[in-house]
Amino acid sequence: MRCFGALLLTVSLSACGGSPDAKPSSGPPAQPHIGVGKIGTIVGTGNKATDPVDANADGKVDPPIDALEANIDQPMDGRMFVIDWNGHKIRRLDPDGKLAFVVGTGTEGDACEGTPVDGECPIADAELNHPTDITFDDMGRMVIAAWHNAKIKRADLAQGLVENVCGTGNRKFEGDGMTCVDDNGKSQVSFDLPSSVAFDAAGNLFISDQANQVIRRLGGADGIVKVVAGDCPGTPGFGCTAGRGYDGDGGPATAAHLSNNLGQGTDPQGKIAFDPRDGSLYIADTGNDVVRKVVPGSDGIIGEGDPAEEIITTVAGDGTPGYAGDGGPATSAELSSPTDVAVDKDGTLCVADRSNSCIRRVTPDGTITTVAGQCGKVGDADDGEAATEAGLRTPYGVALDGKGGLYIADTLNECIRKVVLAK
Repeated sequence: MRCFGALLLTVSLSACGGSPDAKPSSGPPAQPHIGVGKIGTIVGTGNKATDPVDANADGKVDPPIDALEANIDQPMDGRMFVIDWNGHKIRRLDPDGKLAFVVGTGTEGDACEGTPVDGECPIADAELNHPTDITFDDMGRMVIAAWHNAKIKRADLAQGLVENVCGTGNRKFEGDGMTCVDDNGKSQVSFDLPSSVAFDAAGNLFISDQANQVIRRLGGADGIVKVVAGDCPGTPGFGCTAGRGYDGDGGPATAAHLSNNLGQGTDPQGKIAFDPRDGSLYIADTGNDVVRKVVPGSDGIIGEGDPAEEIITTVAGDGTPGYAGDGGPATSAELSSPTDVAVDKDGTLCVADRSNSCIRRVTPDGTITTVAGQCGKVGDADDGEAATEAGLRTPYGVALDGKGGLYIADTLNECIRKVVLAK
């Protein structure tokens, strides 16, 4: 079963997850059974489109849509939640195979289309502008990297409200060493394309400040924002060009340089993830074609103790764009614009090797292999075929469920795919 772009076979059985000679279906397509080492589509028709939140304009959010009949526009991530990036919304894959609207009206913006409640926006009325990542705090609230909004937002799904947590909305580098708002409630920290968010075990929020070429930490206890990796000497806005580079391995992370694209017409890059075993932070250093790791110091928490102890190293890629090295040391391999990383509970690292259109895996012993896609080739995946024989098309996102499930945002195929990894 293959994604066929805009081809629709019937109203109920759509392109991604169907086949050209499929019989018309009277009911919704079932979620596929995916065998070990195989790939299958779990969300999306393959159409480059998105579904309106309120299709009949009755002022109410529409009910969930069958996941294989839902349209998504350049998905960035996907497991139980799908980031419909160009659709400016976040959606949820329910256990019954339905895709529900969760946050975002579908309108590109930053306004509240309804009446605020104590300064917060009802969740059905909150606009987003190209969200790129989500995570959850210890209270179960969704924290959103609102990329083009240049803000971090938080959605309380139980209360049905969205609020701005941090960011002036001005795309520049400012406010380091400060809290998100001053004593008068005025925002004083600015980001430039915050592309990724992740909590450490201590409850500190880490933010990949893409165009500013840094990783910043919002302290859970003190609320202070500070750089923990990368270096931006300052910028009036629209990207820290002076902060781009590839150096610093073996030294303090705050003395190193990272490299991500910047400007108005760029794409999301530089996502992050934590190793659940020791609190190390992995960074998809996209423009340098590598994955890097920052280890905590003797206190065990990045950004808490002596920065000189928080060392950065390269763990995958040699800095040369390309595809090479499978079966050997990850640090001798070639990657091409890796955009996202995910870490399993045993320390296995998965990388969205975006421009190679494949997913690579680095085992704890440092060996790299391909687990999905044919690196260097773009295409469409037939559901049920071997994952390493399948075609992907510029995958921007990758996630793991801790149970052998690998989830891929097959971005330019407009689908979310799942691979059941072999042990």
